[in-house]
Amino acid sequence: MLLLAFLTLRNPSKKRVQQQRPDFLSEAAESMNDVKDSVLIDSGSQALDDSEYVYDVVGESYRRDNLTALIRAHKAFDTGEIFSTAVLEMEPTNEFDSSAVKVVVEGTQVGYIPKFDSPAVTEMIKKSGKKVYEVPVRIGWDTNSPSPLIGVRLALTVE
Repeated sequence: MLLLAFLTLRNPSKKRVQQQRPDFLSEAAESMNDVKDSVLIDSGSQALDDSEYVYDVVGESYRRDNLTALIRAHKAFDTGEIFSTAVLEMEPTNEFDSSAVKVVVEGTQVGYIPKFDSPAVTEMIKKSGKKVYEVPVRIGWDTNSPSPLIGVRLALTVE
């Protein structure tokens, strides 16, 4: 029986299909037909075109409790998205990346700038003359899933 399982797993006639990470922000937006008018917009941020939120934050899966708390605070479980302002804060004491930049929304950490861009974003923050950098953020999820993944995108261009 073990040999049969091994041969089944090693069958070269079956090709493995590599799946891409689902785009939950787009899926959530597409599933929101009549809900679009009720999207919450933080008073400190401007509503941008959806196409301007192009920069994906990483590590949000480790901050699911924080993201869920934000959704709960906005009473937005049925809307599929929240618009607000993200604060990018340098985190020089980070043990994995001395140029790490954390992403904070409404006082709650929701993720990080990817490591490959953190030096450039750190420079952007330093050049701004401030300790933090504020950018518009869109938090999105699939309203049709009982336990959806939650994505965080910034309206940010890293040069």
